[in-house]
Amino acid sequence: MIYYVGILDGSGDIWGVRVPDLPGVHGGGDTPQAAIADAISAMRTVAADDMARGGAVPAAREISEVFKNAAVGPYEVVVILPLAECAP
Repeated sequence: MIYYVGILDGSGDIWGVRVPDLPGVHGGGDTPQAAIADAISAMRTVAADDMARGGAVPAAREISEVFKNAAVGPYEVVVILPLAECAP
């Protein structure tokens, strides 16, 4: 299993998750749980598409590396997102 770091932000009924190691991959929803589930679905779709084209799934960085290179705001929370390893 591969895990990526996601960054969750929002309040009320607007929540979002971005995945710094997978540019353009994000999720959204009306609860934190819905946003996380949407981000995981987007990650899996992108990974499957990459693998179908003969590419590789981008490597996931350690949390400390993400903190060094990705801006995490004061009201954002880091979440760990699982990606089931895809077979070619």
